[in-house]
Amino acid sequence: MKIAIILGAGASAAEGAPLQSTLFRDYFKSIQGDHYVHNEMNSELGTFFHHMFGIDVDRGNLDEIQFPTFEETLGILDLAERRRESLRDFDLENIASNSNRIRFIRQYLVMLMAKIIHEKLKDSRGHHDRLVKSLHDYGQLSDTVFVSTNYDILIDNALSRLLPGGSLDYGVDFTNFVRELDWAPPTNNPIHLYKVHGSLNWLFCPTCSTLTLTPNEKGVIYLLTDFSKCPSCKSVIIPIIVPPTYYKDMSNIFLSQVWHRAEQALSSVDHIIFCGYSFPDADMHIKYLLKRIQTNRLSPPHFTVYNNHEGKKPELAKEEELRYKRFLGGRVNYTNESFEDFVKDPLADL
Repeated sequence: MKIAIILGAGASAAEGAPLQSTLFRDYFKSIQGDHYVHNEMNSELGTFFHHMFGIDVDRGNLDEIQFPTFEETLGILDLAERRRESLRDFDLENIASNSNRIRFIRQYLVMLMAKIIHEKLKDSRGHHDRLVKSLHDYGQLSDTVFVSTNYDILIDNALSRLLPGGSLDYGVDFTNFVRELDWAPPTNNPIHLYKVHGSLNWLFCPTCSTLTLTPNEKGVIYLLTDFSKCPSCKSVIIPIIVPPTYYKDMSNIFLSQVWHRAEQALSSVDHIIFCGYSFPDADMHIKYLLKRIQTNRLSPPHFTVYNNHEGKKPELAKEEELRYKRFLGGRVNYTNESFEDFVKDPLADL
């Protein structure tokens, strides 16, 4: 049986990753007081939050501050760029200073996210490793497609640890493929992992349109202390991160390839399993992809959902179940089990 596993934020949260709702609080706590580092990034972020949301991140009890979500914050910046509009004191284009402050703030927010995810996942709980090992022991791994909406590299590293030597196919080529002893192209029978919102170990060169992979490391972290250069043209490289907003820009050539390959792969699976994924309204691109897969086939796939967690309110779970079934129909098995439950026996409900 061919299966696909779609990993959402809840799967990473089970490992200790911060939730979107706590991302900013966790970051500013980590640099508050004796740990504060006065640099351009922290200064600009402090100014941005104070100006846009009336939040002084240098004072007061951060636990008492109601921060905006990551989605809301990046959504404002992405919409300003899409509409070609500026925000007061935050220019889209400033010819006099040759700068784009909105874009700089966006990049700083991505780096903030990378840093706090890096810190929180230093001692991850091993659920992704157990999942990969269970699938391998069942003989199911080669017939499994992974689709991740997360930026972290938990599933990447779990797969690479079990299957070293270039057996991981992201659906795109990297500049590293032509550099000796760096990273090998996928083998003839790779495991497919499609990261449809980008990844913290992908670095994009907007000058020569190339993508560099930083195997087993969140390469975006390097941008916190150094402006990494493209190995081909030596231009400054940037992350590929699509924020969880309604205004997703999927125009990047590599993301387009990933989405195309993901659709091709999902079109042949028998069962799609959602782990830690709430089927949010903002992810219309994924809903569209699933609806194409569901309706363009003579035999549509079955769906199973694992998204329970400790303390989850029953009314929230009921609303989520209705959201899945309203869109995907009666072939949805919405369980009351968590991602942690799933990894113990990933084929139990198939």
